[in-house]
Amino acid sequence: MRADATANRLRLLDATVDLVLEVGGEPSRDAIAARTGVGIGTVYRHFPDRQSLLHAVARHVLERTITAGEAIVADSAGDTGAADGIGAIRQYMHAALDHGIGAVNMIHPLLDDSDWPDLTTRAEALMRELVGLGRADDRLGVDIDVGDIVFATIRLGRPLAIGLPPDEDRVIAHRQLDRYVDGWLLGPHTRTQEEPAA
Repeated sequence: MRADATANRLRLLDATVDLVLEVGGEPSRDAIAARTGVGIGTVYRHFPDRQSLLHAVARHVLERTITAGEAIVADSAGDTGAADGIGAIRQYMHAALDHGIGAVNMIHPLLDDSDWPDLTTRAEALMRELVGLGRADDRLGVDIDVGDIVFATIRLGRPLAIGLPPDEDRVIAHRQLDRYVDGWLLGPHTRTQEEPAA
């Protein structure tokens, strides 16, 4: 695929993720084209049918989220001193929100097949490493497992269905994520995300 075609495809995927989160479900092709400033024919050239678009969006989000998590784990492994497992988990969960993990949850029921062995293998390995880092952190006050990370991230990744602007919704999600993770700690809780401006 040519560089310009690849760039167009990524723009279409990013726009679709944003629209899924904004409209609460599958956006129209016209809305995707309008958001990216391309013709509707370009959308259909890259994604000739509904399933090809939805599958590409899900893979796009999952690949970005897993890659971000792998980088966070690699950075944590290179640190010296006491393990900051909680910090690694927190960073991963924030990255997942920023990469649009909520969109995967919203379109999952529309997929005719969501079996991606390559991504599943990477995701399972990543979750094992994150849980291991968390359990090695002596500030951890609870026995966390994969579900504590995955289900909370998915739940917080879904936009609130009350018509908030996307940026405001995201700030709230990040703040609530911090409070959730803070609940695992034995010591003083620390807020890492800025409160929205008054």
